[in-house]
Amino acid sequence: MGCVSSPTKPATNEMGAFASLYDGKSDVAFATLFPVASATEAIQRGDLALSQGDMDRALFEYIRALDMDPKNADALYKIGLIHSARGNIPLAEMAYRWSLQEDPNNLGSLTGLGVLLLKKREYAESRGHLEKAVGIDARIAPAQNALGVISDLDRDYDRAQRHYSMAIEAGAASASLMNNLGYSRYLGGNLKGAATAFREALLMDPNYELAWRNLALVYTRQGRYDEAIEALTKVQDEAKAYNDVGYLLMVDGKLDKARGYFDEAKRLSPSFYALADTNSRRVELMQGHAASP
Repeated sequence: MGCVSSPTKPATNEMGAFASLYDGKSDVAFATLFPVASATEAIQRGDLALSQGDMDRALFEYIRALDMDPKNADALYKIGLIHSARGNIPLAEMAYRWSLQEDPNNLGSLTGLGVLLLKKREYAESRGHLEKAVGIDARIAPAQNALGVISDLDRDYDRAQRHYSMAIEAGAASASLMNNLGYSRYLGGNLKGAATAFREALLMDPNYELAWRNLALVYTRQGRYDEAIEALTKVQDEAKAYNDVGYLLMVDGKLDKARGYFDEAKRLSPSFYALADTNSRRVELMQGHAASP
């Protein structure tokens, strides 16, 4: 399993021994800033800059904190958080791992590294960090959510739903989290419960496209085809909605119904004709009476 090796402190330059953790604008831009008296003051300044959306200055301040207190795990965690938000995965991983060298129980870094490794599909190590985090504090909602995703990937849907529920109980209910809970219920065969969760997600965010699509998936599996079309037309045109429902019906082996939806997609949109016609031919092939293209 690939991972970043234990970080080695970089060579000193204008920002000191930790400059390799900085990827913002030139530190010359901050040359006129007042000096800080302590690492705590530098972190406070970094927090203020971050609250104002100035990630470059926040990074600069957190690195100044490290120059004064090289073992400050919280500063390293916050550096990792910024790099993760920016999509700079190697630097985020370096900062999180470095933080955990200094404080193996740092909840922010355990969670941040676990979520990062989940995105990298390094599931075993991800689970280890996340389980350690929730073992220290079960109310860490991002860790519970990530553990739910890993459990779904393992097809342990009951366990996944327990993690999602614990994240919700921690006060972190969101459209994304409710969608995850709904999809886990769907995978586990609880269509009614899945639809309920997707609708709750859409109450939180009526523009959440993935929840509309997942709700349409459930409605199709329940035979509620008109409602599936209605859900899909919230996020796409009607012709594509008919084609998509037809495709789900085809996958489910409901071939006659599928062909009807493909035909309606062709009728609604000449520009959509080619794809819908291709799907109609697939249905004919599956029914064993297709003409040669």
